[in-house]
Amino acid sequence: MPDSIPHLLAGQSPTSPARPSPSRRRLGWALAWGLGWAALLNLSAQHPLLVRMESDAQEWLYAWRGPQQPSPEVVIVGIDGHISSQGESNDVALQHFRERTSGAEHLGQHQVDFLLERANYAGLTLRLLEEAKARVVVLNLPSSFVVPQNLGNENLDAPLRQVVQRYPDRLVLATRSSESFGRSEINIYNHFLPFSSLRLEYLVPPEHVQGVVQHRVDSAGILRQAQLRGLYLRRDSQEEQMFASVEALAFAKYDPERASRWFRERGLQPIQFNPLGSQHGIPIIPIERVCPPAVLQAGSGSVAPMINPSQACRGQEGIPPLDPEVADQLRDKIVLVGFVGGYPETFPVRTADGSQIAAVELQAQILSSLLTGEVYQSVPEGVAAAVVLLLGVGTGLLLVLYRPPLRSRQRCGALLSHWGWKQQQFLLRPMVGLAVYEGWAVAQFLLWRWVWPLVLPALASGLTGVSLLLTLIIVENQERLLAQQQELERLRRAEQEAAIDQARKLLYRVATDIHDRELQELKVVMDDLESLQWQQQQGRSPDPAVYDHLLEQLERIGRGIRNQLNDVRTLAAKLRISPSLREGLHRGIEIYLDELIQSGSLTLSVERQLQPLQEPNTGEWFDQREDILRFLREAIGNVIAHVQPPKGNASFVRVSLAQTNRHCCLSVVNDGIEYAPGLSGGYGSKAMNTIARYLPKGSWHRTRTPEGHTHVELHWEMPL
Repeated sequence: MPDSIPHLLAGQSPTSPARPSPSRRRLGWALAWGLGWAALLNLSAQHPLLVRMESDAQEWLYAWRGPQQPSPEVVIVGIDGHISSQGESNDVALQHFRERTSGAEHLGQHQVDFLLERANYAGLTLRLLEEAKARVVVLNLPSSFVVPQNLGNENLDAPLRQVVQRYPDRLVLATRSSESFGRSEINIYNHFLPFSSLRLEYLVPPEHVQGVVQHRVDSAGILRQAQLRGLYLRRDSQEEQMFASVEALAFAKYDPERASRWFRERGLQPIQFNPLGSQHGIPIIPIERVCPPAVLQAGSGSVAPMINPSQACRGQEGIPPLDPEVADQLRDKIVLVGFVGGYPETFPVRTADGSQIAAVELQAQILSSLLTGEVYQSVPEGVAAAVVLLLGVGTGLLLVLYRPPLRSRQRCGALLSHWGWKQQQFLLRPMVGLAVYEGWAVAQFLLWRWVWPLVLPALASGLTGVSLLLTLIIVENQERLLAQQQELERLRRAEQEAAIDQARKLLYRVATDIHDRELQELKVVMDDLESLQWQQQQGRSPDPAVYDHLLEQLERIGRGIRNQLNDVRTLAAKLRISPSLREGLHRGIEIYLDELIQSGSLTLSVERQLQPLQEPNTGEWFDQREDILRFLREAIGNVIAHVQPPKGNASFVRVSLAQTNRHCCLSVVNDGIEYAPGLSGGYGSKAMNTIARYLPKGSWHRTRTPEGHTHVELHWEMPL
């Protein structure tokens, strides 16, 4: 017995033009989107929608390549439970048999093409191997054959066991696997395997004659993959052992040299086969053309001959010889015996073209693919995941590395212009990269029958590109707005610095004016005083008019200095920013009121309704805010000076600050009356008029309500 069969089956770069390097933030977004979409698609690769999309893409490639041609080295002997008309037209002996048994059919007897007995299978196998000269026979046995069978002292398994012992290198017993607790299990036909009681071992090991039937159906329900070998749990010993598939074992026994070379080059990984299609198929010979039931002569008084299906293929009297035409069809072929209909063991499956075929027909198609070399191998899952990852990350990096800078795109003008189109050429790079990969994957499929992922890489590249472009647009818009804000802030600071410079120059001019005029005049007066003092020491009497003139000069000098200092004081008050207003106008008002209360200047009950305003950070508003606080001081000062006891009868003062959109209002309300009112408004009213006049849309008014409340309100518009 040869040992080769079980041993075989058991176990660059050109210089690129300089370009600005992208920021780390953009590279981070590119890697994040690329890795994120790639990881999500790889984790969801078995989702029915993605499987269907990938299957449709592969179906297009299969249709483009066309179905495989069936191998002439494979033939099926089919069992369907009834005698077919095909055998009637091709076999004259069987025609005579049907004519002789027509009477039995009229009597209601059911005609069976093949009785499922173990001795019948043994006789069938011998007839195929010896009389038909088949090279390899694959038996798909009924499910009941997994259990040994004895009838009294007769061992019904012995005939088939003898066939296995006689032809171990030309016989394959198909064993269907089943899943149990996540592991694949198979039954072992121990009762069909010859065993040596002396050596306590099998004369024919199970893995040498038993092939496993296991096919992979994808999530779309299409059967396209076949596993050539696998690790299975034996139900007899509960040990795991490597077994070959039916197709691989039959191929190895049919042509060991070619099979050894084929498996050595391609390995024993799962393969994908191209279905034969509706126009091609493996020839199926009905079982009754190989082993017709025996017809016994009827006894006296019988109207029809007796049928004994259990005598099929046993070489006894009444069995017609094998038709030479059928023998020619079986000679030197791999013959698969199995159910093509009428029995549960048919196990119909759906192929890629949507047709339902029997399990034995599927075995024949896979075996035909192995013999003709029409098999497809999918890349390992790790390689497919790496391809999706590389396409996703590569798309992101290409978009970031070759995308023009923001300023360059702004200078290019419209997108449809010539220069705008040149700036958008960076979008073609990931598209060209994806097209190159897809073309390479199609070439691999058509030329070398390697199946690479098509849909997932395209989805990873497309989703990464769209997501990254949207992200870059949003980020760049934010950066553009931030740059504009920074530019405006810089301009505001420049304006503030310019205003400070102007104030500094004005102060310098005031000091210069005082030095050049008042101080010079004061120097002249001092000289005159020294001259008068010298005259008095000499005993001379000065003219009294001189003293009057000097006094007038001193008064004029003092008035001029006082006016200049008032101007300086005014400028200093404007330049000073109150620390209490840095947290907002409402906070400055609160601090001012608290200071008045703590100092005892304000003794009335104070009601506060202060709403925080939406204040801009501009020098203009800072100046206006100081004026508004000065307005409040004047208003509160009027309350304290005129209506707060003992000068009036006020009991409370309410300070309110509110904003509606850009309109703002500051109000001071009290309920007091002054006991001795003055004749007209003083300096405070004039200052309040000045403040209101210089505010944006500023105005103020004082009203007296019928309830006796005095309202002082300042209205203005908040600057932008």
